[in-house]
Amino acid sequence: MPQEYLIAGATGLVGSEVVAQLLASAETGTLWLLGRRPVDSADQRVKNIRYDFAGESEFSGKPQSPVAICTLGTTIKQAGSQEAFRRVDFDFVLKFAEVAKSLGAPSLHVVTAHGSAKNSLVFYNRVKGEIEEALRGVGLPAVHIYRPSLLIGERKEHRAGEGFATAAAKVLSPLFKLPGLSSVQPTPAKHLAAYILRTATNGTAGYHIHSNAEIMTGA
Repeated sequence: MPQEYLIAGATGLVGSEVVAQLLASAETGTLWLLGRRPVDSADQRVKNIRYDFAGESEFSGKPQSPVAICTLGTTIKQAGSQEAFRRVDFDFVLKFAEVAKSLGAPSLHVVTAHGSAKNSLVFYNRVKGEIEEALRGVGLPAVHIYRPSLLIGERKEHRAGEGFATAAAKVLSPLFKLPGLSSVQPTPAKHLAAYILRTATNGTAGYHIHSNAEIMTGA
């Protein structure tokens, strides 16, 4: 039976890559995409579920034990305040995990960031670390956390520094192969999406954190 997927953040940089790669496979079942904006696709496997992550989700059908993938994320500048940032990167992510559990998801895959730490003095990193810790207690059979470095790829919206990072990554790519530098190497969204889907296919139980070094050398 084709595997179904529950995805949050499908219109973002990594989420759109995850969806594209899944739709390229004939083995993929229904994609249940939760979000405020629908994904424009003629593929009949795509089911857009309008959801603001504040209320209850209403599905036009019943997902069957979907693999759950969350690529939700914003910046403090985009969100407008630390409080608004935390609402997206902590509250919404935790809500998604709870929805995934209620649907019998066998595994949850969540993108956070390199440097995530619940005790960090940096607010961004601290929130990322706090959601990582909170996901331990949701009770899913498998939770996989991905900590990429600066994500690069073609975004619909511009983020300061990413154009420079993409150019720099091409020039400095030989250096990133040196010991210790792969952890800070900019992470191509296509590469991360492929790594997530491979990990999801393996279905390893338990709680796992995948560093950027692992992500960049594991594909």
